[in-house]
Amino acid sequence: MKKHRFGISIFHTGLVAFTLVGACKIQAQVVCDKFTILTKLNGSSLELAVDTDLPGSTMVMVSVSRSYLEKGNSSTYSCDYLSKKSTIGEWKTKSFVSLDNGEWRKKLKNKQIEMSRLGLGFDVESIGNEVEVRMVVPIEQPNPKFGKDNLRLTGSRVRMRGIRVVEDEVKIHYPIDSSSISKSPIPSLDPQNLDIGQSYILSKKTPLMPSIDPTDPLNAIEQMKQIPAGGVIKVYEIQKKRETPWYRVTATDHTKNMVGSGWINSSALLGQQLEAHRE
Repeated sequence: MKKHRFGISIFHTGLVAFTLVGACKIQAQVVCDKFTILTKLNGSSLELAVDTDLPGSTMVMVSVSRSYLEKGNSSTYSCDYLSKKSTIGEWKTKSFVSLDNGEWRKKLKNKQIEMSRLGLGFDVESIGNEVEVRMVVPIEQPNPKFGKDNLRLTGSRVRMRGIRVVEDEVKIHYPIDSSSISKSPIPSLDPQNLDIGQSYILSKKTPLMPSIDPTDPLNAIEQMKQIPAGGVIKVYEIQKKRETPWYRVTATDHTKNMVGSGWINSSALLGQQLEAHRE
């Protein structure tokens, strides 16, 4: 009986130890009491690092951006010099980020073009003179010690209300000449809402009809012409047929040879990468 009780005791002790170890694993936490962005500006090069006690494998979102305002809109938007998801370990030693304002202007221009293709084009009202550096440790960390939605992440630098994240932000005075941007409105590139008087470069072969509502449809099809990819149209008039916009245009090919004049169904422009043509 003694041996039996002794065996039970050993088993019971081992079970308790196992349970305690398991409990420790379940309660394991990550503590963050230090999280500071470090920056130094050298001309157009930004030295960037983070001083933190978080593990090097911690995922972090890093952005370096500049803000701007759209005409007729009071909301503030931003365009990035850098936007990257990486690990804390990559930023514990300093890295270099190029603050090339020429490249930033191109990114903003491309953003205007893409939004215009969606029918959400905008003109720029003003551009900020500061560069904003931001780092955020998001939820859904791969390290299980953080817990679901960072519930086991604690420390003085952890935002405890709402989404539990760690973040820091730095603003750096770095002016930019915005005159050339704000004075260059982007024509609409939305196939359903092209601008009258504007010329566009087509990316695909597009049919040019002689009439929007022909009395002899078969004859109209015989008279239909094809504007080749790379051809240019100039919009003179817009009419709707069964709620679909049609455009009265003149068309040339990419060598500026005349293709003809007539009407283009806006449906034929869907899926094309239209570009504004500067005459």
